[in-house]
Amino acid sequence: MESFPEVITHNYDPRRGPCRNICELSEEQAERVLDEIRASGLRAIKANYLERRRLTEEWLIRERRRLLGPTKLERPVYFFLGDFADGKDPSRPSSLVIRLREFPPETLTFTYPDSMASLPIATRDDLRPQRKRYHGQVFTLGVAEFGMPGERWKSDPTMKYDKFIEVQVWDDRLINERLLQVDSPLSP
Repeated sequence: MESFPEVITHNYDPRRGPCRNICELSEEQAERVLDEIRASGLRAIKANYLERRRLTEEWLIRERRRLLGPTKLERPVYFFLGDFADGKDPSRPSSLVIRLREFPPETLTFTYPDSMASLPIATRDDLRPQRKRYHGQVFTLGVAEFGMPGERWKSDPTMKYDKFIEVQVWDDRLINERLLQVDSPLSP
């Protein structure tokens, strides 16, 4: 099993900018963005994506309130646990990588795997064969007890959705500091 990563990664489309959350947009604006992404041919997005994303985010917000209480952000900024700045996602080729330890623990939650997969695996009968005890759960740093997914999803059919751990960041102050450093003409 792989060791717990020291960094988290936010991948994004540089044309749209980093740290965007589609759930902050109106229905019409969000569907327009999704249609543009679909038309690009760089990423497949199902017709019911926005509805599923909003329901999933409502669950994350409820669980964040239960686990962390009030936070600076009402909606999270999404990251992956580990270094995913590999450019493999053509729809989001740019990355922001930050050391995990720089974030106060009370600003982070985790889902294993990403939230859009974790919740359905825990609640849909047709996905019961893939269900593990971490599905449908929102964690704080205690997610480490389950280890990293590694490459197990390639050989174990019950792990086919468990490719990575998602990190939800509920305070954007450190993120904004990093973005200013990256955009500064004085940065190395």
